Amino acid sequence: MVNRSKMGLKHELSEMRKTMEELTSELHETNLAIRESLKLTSDSIKEMSEAFSKSLGDTLKVMQDMKVEVDVRDSVLKSLGIDGLIQDIFKKRT
Repeated sequence: MVNRSKMGLKHELSEMRKTMEELTSELHETNLAIRESLKLTSDSIKEMSEAFSKSLGDTLKVMQDMKVEVDVRDSVLKSLGIDGLIQDIFKKRT
């Protein structure tokens, strides 16, 4: 009877070891999947951030260029003495 119970215990321990190995393998696979997912998320955030920064820089450049154009136009109109006249014409069209 003692022999059978040792055999039963060995069998249970063997099954527990196999189960633990399977769980360890599954956890390892899960960790790899999580790591890959986090890397993809990180890469996506980095790409979006770079695209946003570029777009923002481009937009600010366009706005700055427009301000310079308006400033130049206003200076030319003032130097010609027709700044009020031209602005009135633009207002009537709008």
